[in-house]
Amino acid sequence: MSRVEEVARRFSLAGILDDATQTRDRFPIREIEVDNIADHPANDAYSMGEDGIAALAKSIRAEGLTDIPLVRKMSDGSFQMLSGHRRKAAFALLAKSDPTFAKIPCRVVENVSDEQSEVLLHTANYFTRQLNVMERAEATRALGIEVERLREADPSLKGERTADLKAAIIEAQTGRTITGKTVLRQEAVARRVEDNLATPWQTLARAGELTDADINRLAKIDAKKQQTLYAKRAAKSLDKLQTSALIKEALGYDEPAAKALTTAKRELSKALALARDKGASLDVNMVGSIVYICGELSEIVSLRD
Repeated sequence: MSRVEEVARRFSLAGILDDATQTRDRFPIREIEVDNIADHPANDAYSMGEDGIAALAKSIRAEGLTDIPLVRKMSDGSFQMLSGHRRKAAFALLAKSDPTFAKIPCRVVENVSDEQSEVLLHTANYFTRQLNVMERAEATRALGIEVERLREADPSLKGERTADLKAAIIEAQTGRTITGKTVLRQEAVARRVEDNLATPWQTLARAGELTDADINRLAKIDAKKQQTLYAKRAAKSLDKLQTSALIKEALGYDEPAAKALTTAKRELSKALALARDKGASLDVNMVGSIVYICGELSEIVSLRD
């Protein structure tokens, strides 16, 4: 087991609790009054839309509870939700008309610290819910706080990348693989939302109504044009797919052409590095053709501006 895996395992349920006992002993299931379970404050990072809760309540009424929530027993004997806030909200909604839903079955864990509880909450949400990019980034950012605390306490972690530690913690908790690169990409997209998108577009992104590609494209448009673009979207009541098309159109280029230019730039940069740093020979005629093509592209762009 690598050092990263060893550290990450501390934040899995198996690592937090006694590994030698049986699952049913570590996580006993008991029915608890819904009103007696407090929400975890860190859950504020996630959406709890009324429509989604109503749909979940309808599903639970028809099919029952298919995934048991996880709560921790506090030192004062009270309970706090770790994983299952939406299920708890759905039971509360159902209990208004049917008292049989006043209690909810939960797995109960004890001796879990505040720091561990927050890690469990975010990692559990990461794969069990359909999170948008902002919520995923919020989860990994929260893990980052704990990772930095660990790094201060354990000098052996100095050479380990924060993103890799975050990914390992998520994998240890959920059993599903995620890479450090994916963590970095999602956090970068979230930063573009916060730094480059106008307020109404930020709201859409947080609601999960924009794809990562939409966000990256919008980040290339200035604030004034973004406002104009959003007004067009609102006037036409566009759905998610139509909104993507509107954003593509606003940029004035099609995706295949953009990808082709990106590939060309990457390959030309490689050729330049080989010639400059390693003395590789270049075909003069080929270089001339490339210069000519670049001139033609530049003329097209200037005519469109």
